Amino acid sequence: MGNAKHISRVGAPTAALRVGNVRAVATRLTVSIGAAAVVVMATVVPATTASASTLGCKPTDVTCALILGGTGGPTPDDAYIATVRNQFIAPTHPTQPGQEIGYDAVTTPEELWPLTGVARLLGLALGPPELFGLGGIAWPDEPLWKLSGLFDLTADQSVQAGAADLEDAIAEHANEHLVISGYSQGAGVANVVKQRLAAQYPAGTDAPDIDFVLIGDPNLPNGGIASRFAGLYIPILDFSFNGPARTDTPFDTVEITRQYDGFTDFPLYPLNLVADLNAVLGVVYVHMYMLDVRLPADDPRESPAYRGKYGDTSYYFFDNPDLPLFGPLRTLGVPEKLIDVVEPFFKVIVELGYDRTIPAWEPTPARLIPTLNPGTVATDLVNAIGEGINNAAALIGSPAPLSTPAAVTAATVGPAAPAASEAGRSDVSPQVTPADTRTETEQLTSAKPSVRPATPRPVVRGSLEVREQLRDLPHRGNGGHPTTRTGAAGHGAATAAPSPVASSPAASKGRNSSDGHSSGGDAGDS
Repeated sequence: MGNAKHISRVGAPTAALRVGNVRAVATRLTVSIGAAAVVVMATVVPATTASASTLGCKPTDVTCALILGGTGGPTPDDAYIATVRNQFIAPTHPTQPGQEIGYDAVTTPEELWPLTGVARLLGLALGPPELFGLGGIAWPDEPLWKLSGLFDLTADQSVQAGAADLEDAIAEHANEHLVISGYSQGAGVANVVKQRLAAQYPAGTDAPDIDFVLIGDPNLPNGGIASRFAGLYIPILDFSFNGPARTDTPFDTVEITRQYDGFTDFPLYPLNLVADLNAVLGVVYVHMYMLDVRLPADDPRESPAYRGKYGDTSYYFFDNPDLPLFGPLRTLGVPEKLIDVVEPFFKVIVELGYDRTIPAWEPTPARLIPTLNPGTVATDLVNAIGEGINNAAALIGSPAPLSTPAAVTAATVGPAAPAASEAGRSDVSPQVTPADTRTETEQLTSAKPSVRPATPRPVVRGSLEVREQLRDLPHRGNGGHPTTRTGAAGHGAATAAPSPVASSPAASKGRNSSDGHSSGGDAGDS
């Protein structure tokens, strides 16, 4: 049975949701910036970092990739598609010699009334010019009154209309292996379609051969804004926080996220206002630059970002050496060495808003008050202050006045994969290469020196063998079980790669980092 027969419409009719609604009045670009900051997070589109011609899907292709953009970018261009292809899809879906993957852009509304114009202006001022410069993907060939966002679909309308468009694209490629990739709101659209497919084809059934590669997903179970505040609805904006993505389906999925992206790594404890502000600024300084990271071409397991596989999903979480909190200062040209004097202290404060021991696949709503060890917090703060003093001494050319000891306990960076002891993770066992078997003392003594060299991080290797995964794609039906296969051994083994350990949040910085059963409803996403 072809994919055209696999897809059926779910939910309200989409005809009323199309962009063809009557526009009675035309006006010039007038945008109000007084909207809620948490909703502005949904309005960003990723930066494109490559330019190349892309091949459309042909009947002879082994795989057809359907590419969606993000809010404000309804139709991905060749440069955007080439970046997604080279940095994410090609590494996770290798082909045999002579075989090709075709790439088709899927046009979806990608609108968020009334804030789409706000995103365009922010991008024009602070975003990458290849994306947000006039004439870029964020500025489609439309009149100014349309570009303002004041006549756009609401968030929920846009997501539902986008899901209908994606289903139409799937139906046009019957009997093909498909890879669907979306960013930001595009990832939310893909999650809606994935959930509909999962409802029709539970684990163990003959499901269509469809994979997902999601970048900056708001439905990430631990950290995604739609998961942190699952069930929240903003009536005037028609904006729904529709919960975590499912991990128990027959559809192989890859999730790619970055630390401090306010859209996918929102603080677990929102009462930490410093962490909240850092996340909001992360929408501009991290989320817009999501495509600055990439997976290794030969084996994604070689990336320190690999966090393991749970159910149908493999997780990649890229550490960020800089706090978006100081992004405005960097934009203004403040020297990095000056920022280094205060940033270590604030990084400790920001990290108090997270629990990095919780894995990415565990649905984790926002909580009120963290459980803290006063001695550990005091030690981390003292170390961070000492690091700042040493950085200040290095700035003026004086010897370092302080020798900061290692923190009492280690803070795990990124959504980790701890030793599974609960029922929900009982069959997930960590697997670490010999390079990662350092003692806790050795791990805790790798604090950052005062001159900001790049911080070496242990390489965590998972057990996902991508090429075996490709060969096994037609064999579906084991969704919901946190298992992967060991490529070398060739037999099943449940694995999850643990996160690297740093002595403290203040000691984890380096420069130029380039190395992330739930259900989400059909309601609007971003």
